[in-house]
Amino acid sequence: MKIQLLTSLIFLSLCSHSILVKAAEPSQSEKQLLEEVERRRIRAGQAEATEKVVAVGIDQNDCVEQARYRASRISSAVLSRCDSDAREFYRCEIVAQRIVQYPTYISSVSGFGDYNENKTTEEACRSSAIHEAERDALSDCSEKYGVSCQITSRGTVTSHRAYERRRYFIMGPKELRHECKANAAAEPASQYRYQCAVEVVAKARL
Repeated sequence: MKIQLLTSLIFLSLCSHSILVKAAEPSQSEKQLLEEVERRRIRAGQAEATEKVVAVGIDQNDCVEQARYRASRISSAVLSRCDSDAREFYRCEIVAQRIVQYPTYISSVSGFGDYNENKTTEEACRSSAIHEAERDALSDCSEKYGVSCQITSRGTVTSHRAYERRRYFIMGPKELRHECKANAAAEPASQYRYQCAVEVVAKARL
């Protein structure tokens, strides 16, 4: 009698344990959800954002100071980009503002102009291409160095051609067109002699 009672208790205990284990085991959909959450957590932990800023200076030390100043002004934007990838699980922090280009002599920035129109003259074609090349050089130079620039190589027409083309490519009357290409160059104001660059780095804080 005692043996039978003991056997029954053991059987009930095993059944209860089996039920509890089965109840605690997540379903397949729950497993997939947990796996997806873990993948997102890992990606968030790898979040990183970087941006390089270029600056100019009157000497090497001034150049580095200007680059660091510009880097500090964009740090919040770099941090925000990193946070957008990490914020579900982590927050980001600026981990570096490192010099990635030590001061070197400034190089000019090239600009290009391309003009192709009908009902115009060769003179107007050349003039328009030159103006476009100079505007392009000044704009790209200012964007690159963060200061006002000046033309150091006036716009020069590199090619010109006059040709006829139908108004609608394959239909319509033929029209005389002029096509001109030009280039120019610009640099920061003459007191600036050096260029350098600093890179801002933000990473997820684990």
